[in-house]
Amino acid sequence: MTPKELQFTLDEGEGQKIEFKESISSLDKGLAAFATATGGRIFLGVTDANEVKGISVTNELRSRVQAIAHNCQPSVKI
Repeated sequence: MTPKELQFTLDEGEGQKIEFKESISSLDKGLAAFATATGGRIFLGVTDANEVKGISVTNELRSRVQAIAHNCQPSVKI
């Protein structure tokens, strides 16, 4: 995703296929909702006010997100 595409997404805000999460807390609910619907994108490190806070991408974070996605029914492709 280019910076221009990201800015467009931030300007549009959350919707049926876009959700912002400041952290991975309650990520499971968002993933499950998209898994049972038509899919979508979750942006970590972005507040509900469309402000980019950022998040440190570590191997632990990747593992936790993968585990949450794998445990969804149906499982979610990351």
